[in-house]
Amino acid sequence: MTNFLRFSFLFVALLLSTLASHGAYVQMAGTLLVGAYCLCMPDTRKTLFDRVNVLRVLSALIVITACFLYYLFFPAPNGAPELEKSAFNNYLFLVLVTVFVACLCSLVLKRLSELTLVLAALLVFNDLILFAQTACLIVTKSYIDFVEPVTGEPSRFHNYENLNPVFAYRPTGLFVEPSTFSAVVATMTVGYVLLSRAQQREPHALPVFLTLFAMLITQSTAATVQCVVLLLAVLVTTQRKSVRVLTVGVCLLALLALPSVMLTYFDSFAMKMDETSAIRLQLLDYVYSFRTGWDWMLGYGPFTLEAPLYHLANPNGGMQIASLNDAGLLQYFVVRFGMVGLLIPAWMFLRIRKDIPHVLFFALIMSLKLSYSEPVIFLGLLPLLMRLPTHVPVARRAGTALTPPMLRKPVGEPGGDE
Repeated sequence: MTNFLRFSFLFVALLLSTLASHGAYVQMAGTLLVGAYCLCMPDTRKTLFDRVNVLRVLSALIVITACFLYYLFFPAPNGAPELEKSAFNNYLFLVLVTVFVACLCSLVLKRLSELTLVLAALLVFNDLILFAQTACLIVTKSYIDFVEPVTGEPSRFHNYENLNPVFAYRPTGLFVEPSTFSAVVATMTVGYVLLSRAQQREPHALPVFLTLFAMLITQSTAATVQCVVLLLAVLVTTQRKSVRVLTVGVCLLALLALPSVMLTYFDSFAMKMDETSAIRLQLLDYVYSFRTGWDWMLGYGPFTLEAPLYHLANPNGGMQIASLNDAGLLQYFVVRFGMVGLLIPAWMFLRIRKDIPHVLFFALIMSLKLSYSEPVIFLGLLPLLMRLPTHVPVARRAGTALTPPMLRKPVGEPGGDE
């Protein structure tokens, strides 16, 4: 398989697996393609079936299966019927996500450069889609919806029309909501930056700053906060003083050249924060205050929820589970697993490096409107948990590329030293 075909195949596979708004079947197709790619490549296949990796996958599958069996034999009397009907499908999807994480780990170890390039291409592709939607909205007042033809659910680009500072719409890219677009590109940017640093080189500025600009264009409250955190983390991470100076200069220029637009933007941000905080606070109040006993301590697990919480966003009974993610991944663990769920992000925090960029990246991922069952979340989370090398040498000897020991290919493996 040529380099171009490999790149194209992996690009399509990861693109499908990151389409969080297109339904489980599209993401399943992407995860299966990623698995097929890893099985076709000798080096990734060998890593995938490594004894330690297999034991990790089996351990995860045992935990998932145990939760599913507990749900089957001890069903919650007040469980949401919609979730109970889809429990088996959710179980199969979690199995596929587990395999996806194992494949992604194999790609990081054996196809690091290729994976990094695909992530950069995915960022640019998503950003250009959103820019095209924005231009079409401004010029023709019509919206190119990439979600409704697949799922039947229209993208929510009309939200808060009277509060949007630049124009009345909020472009959503390939997703149903602007905050979902922001979450997806943010976690991919975290992965791209960390994987670039693992190769002991700086990430290219183009995909990173295009993404930051695209996040601001969505005019989403969550996207604005996440953009600031991501920008700070990238600036602290980079060793190029020119990038820092250029970034500060552009921000100051924007404030001086467009003060009225900036003021309107921040005013609308404050008003939308007030508008959207109610449902998030209602969710947190339910989880922390309304639940009692074992429900408060252990939650309901990954396969069901109490009906009142499931329909919290729409008391009339319409199916709406987006609010369960609105408070971020950190709170989603509590929604599903009660207070014990906080042990999962606590364990993750213990695993990551404790420098400023990694802590900011971790805080960013924990705030994203994505659940642990979305494959795309692991594009940023897994490089954090693997603790990849991040030191970029200031000077290198000419013609010498330094490779971190954990990423060097052993003698005799494909691509290694013969």
